[in-house]
Amino acid sequence: MKKNFTLQIITNQNLMEKLTFSKVIFSVLFLSFGLLSSCSKEELDPLNLEAKPSTGVTATQEIQYKGIYASKSSNTRGIVELSLIQEKENPANIISGKAKLTLSTGTVVEADMTDSKSTDKASEDFNVSFDSNDMSFNFYLDANGVPVVADVVYKQQEGAVVVAEHSSASPVTPITGIYRCTNCEDQTSTLNGIELNNEDRIFNMLLTTKDGQTGMTIQAVLGSLVNAELVVEQACSTDAGYTFCTLQTGAKATTEPVQWSGIHRYTTDSSSGDACSTIWGDLVFNSPENGIIEAEFQSDNTCPNNTYYVSATGDDSNSGLTPEDAWKTILKVNSVTAKPGDRILFEGGRTFNGSLKFTSEDANGGNNPVTISSYGTGEATIFSGNQTGIDIYNTAGFRIENLIVTGNASPELRNSGIQFYTDLDGDVKLDFAEIKNVKVHGFSDYGIVFGSWKDGSINNAGFKNIVVENAKVYNILNVGIGSYGNFSASKTGYAHANISVRNCEVFNITGNSTITHKHSGNGILLSDVQNSVIEYSTVYNSGQLNANPSGGPVGIWYWDADQVTIQHNEVYGMKSGTSKDGGGFDLDGGVTNGIMQYNYSHDNYGAGYLIGQFTGARPMRNITVRYNISENDAATNGGSIYLFNGASPSSMRDIWVYNNTLYIKEKPSNSGAAGIKLLQWKTMSENINFHNNIIVAEDGADLVQVPAGYKANFSGNLYHSTTGFSVKYQGMAYSSLTAFRATGNEFYNEQEVGIEADPLLSNPGNGGIIGFGNALTSLTAYKLSYNSPAIDAGIKLSQDMGEQDFYNNVILTDPAPEMGAHGNLSQEAVASN
Repeated sequence: MKKNFTLQIITNQNLMEKLTFSKVIFSVLFLSFGLLSSCSKEELDPLNLEAKPSTGVTATQEIQYKGIYASKSSNTRGIVELSLIQEKENPANIISGKAKLTLSTGTVVEADMTDSKSTDKASEDFNVSFDSNDMSFNFYLDANGVPVVADVVYKQQEGAVVVAEHSSASPVTPITGIYRCTNCEDQTSTLNGIELNNEDRIFNMLLTTKDGQTGMTIQAVLGSLVNAELVVEQACSTDAGYTFCTLQTGAKATTEPVQWSGIHRYTTDSSSGDACSTIWGDLVFNSPENGIIEAEFQSDNTCPNNTYYVSATGDDSNSGLTPEDAWKTILKVNSVTAKPGDRILFEGGRTFNGSLKFTSEDANGGNNPVTISSYGTGEATIFSGNQTGIDIYNTAGFRIENLIVTGNASPELRNSGIQFYTDLDGDVKLDFAEIKNVKVHGFSDYGIVFGSWKDGSINNAGFKNIVVENAKVYNILNVGIGSYGNFSASKTGYAHANISVRNCEVFNITGNSTITHKHSGNGILLSDVQNSVIEYSTVYNSGQLNANPSGGPVGIWYWDADQVTIQHNEVYGMKSGTSKDGGGFDLDGGVTNGIMQYNYSHDNYGAGYLIGQFTGARPMRNITVRYNISENDAATNGGSIYLFNGASPSSMRDIWVYNNTLYIKEKPSNSGAAGIKLLQWKTMSENINFHNNIIVAEDGADLVQVPAGYKANFSGNLYHSTTGFSVKYQGMAYSSLTAFRATGNEFYNEQEVGIEADPLLSNPGNGGIIGFGNALTSLTAYKLSYNSPAIDAGIKLSQDMGEQDFYNNVILTDPAPEMGAHGNLSQEAVASN
């Protein structure tokens, strides 16, 4: 596809006399330091004619011009928009006008027409003056009808403006930027009086065709204005809604002493906003006196949502904005500011070494995120070695997807796979992060983490609106997926908000044997968060190297959090090197308004479901554990459901545990195992409730353990043990349900409730592994048989009992609920629902 181009290069006027070009038209416009300019006041004849007044109703038309503004300072450049209202019958009569200058910094300056004079000079029809407190200039058309802007002053600084007429049929796209000499440090003399250095200079373009391609004004190396015809030597392509054309010196352009190549990116799609255009590239100038002078140029980013490509066969000197012009290294990516809507794509199937780093200057576009992903076939790999893989500091607004992030997981390191971290003051919440379809492995601290910490301060700065989905996280030492903040029992509020973790597979989070002051080996651990859910995820085979003698890891849990839910997850094979914890699920210290529901915990060292309040935590309130299944948990400590309190009795209250199915066996490593167990530490008695649960205990495990001085309410539960009924309550042992009722339990509305019977589960103790990606509802071992005594035997609770059971059966309208996690049956129903 062939396109014609006009290239104008500003250099020193003296130099122009020494240069010869083939098929080149010279139009030298000179200011000192190579400024683009136009005629001065002294070159204009005095205008003595007064403006012709407009009388009566006059038909008018609006003429628009767009252009570029330049000055001696590379920091002061911008685009100009000029509007004139003129008589249709007498276009030389300008009725009104308005001008606007938008600098590259975003500053906007406006000026109104202050004077308009018609003239009989052959060189012009009219002269219009514009003026404001910040800007003034004159405007006219020359003898050839070319618009001229003269006497340009902005904030008492002389400048230059070039404009062209803008219309829907032939739109003008003015853009600005900078260029710099890249090898001038090797030069020992000036170029015809112009100092050679590597400082930024102004780069201007005026694209004057409908597709924004075939007309250019470029202020390039060293100073003179040259018009040269260029052609597109390579075909254009379209990517992400933008057209890219690879440009280079063509057959119709001069080849000496100037050669250049570049990329032109543009869109004319009105549905995506205003048409935009940008250009970048390299220029080589063969100076007769100084030899080769090289420069690079790039316009200000007038086209939003850049897509940057990184390829193993790329080159960091490329633009990066097409697959054919890709960068090569992560180091190059780190040198560019990522704006909201940008995409950074790595070549699929290739490995890129280094740590991707983003700071407060990057992104922060909320739901207009920067995307980091792969392109082509397969997933790209980011290998960061001893560093964090993707390190995002004091910013948010990122979508990370379809990548493999890996590093070195040495116990002495503290590197993470994907880390969002802030140490900002106050309560600021950095908005939006989405991590999807990634594999993260081989790190010492976290696989994926959202952290907030400020030394010596209790701040609530953090992140909000976070989604981690379809992540595979493994071979991590400390935590698979996590969040944390500055903890204080006295603070109000939370660092993070609205975190969703779903459909994630987390395994082999081994723990760190060199860390003894805190637990390690946790699967998914979120803290200092409000309004969060962890769902449809699987955590397994983790925690074995935990070395903390006072505590251990858990598969999925929250602490210091509010309005949180753990649902539809499976955890198995959790261990603990110190026989502490190693459980499946947990709502821990300071959690309020927390729910664990529809989960499957099995074959873990610690508790299936833990509710624990540690010393110094914020108060724990309103905890619900319902429609869960536990099989063969508590191999070394705890129970199927396990409660502890390390604070005052009033610090832990309003606990509701109902409609769970619990199957437990006593093992030699945990002779104190129980289906429901309250740890003897500090007492708990504030509205602790257990209803409609099925508890099956075998091989000597207790059904229930409640220490002396503790109080809990039991009603509507089914108890079954193959080695004899065993409930220990307030320091006393009870060998039958009838005897247990003497404690005041298993009564509801003054009626005896509860059952001591075989629940007739389908295949208890043999649920096994469901596995990531498989529906938990395929767990048939804990469905009730059609004649189970648990059907219609539960109590109807006054509080919300949830919308469905473990098997997704709707239970809202069930007047006589079942015991256990399988609900909405009747004696006549087929249990297969």
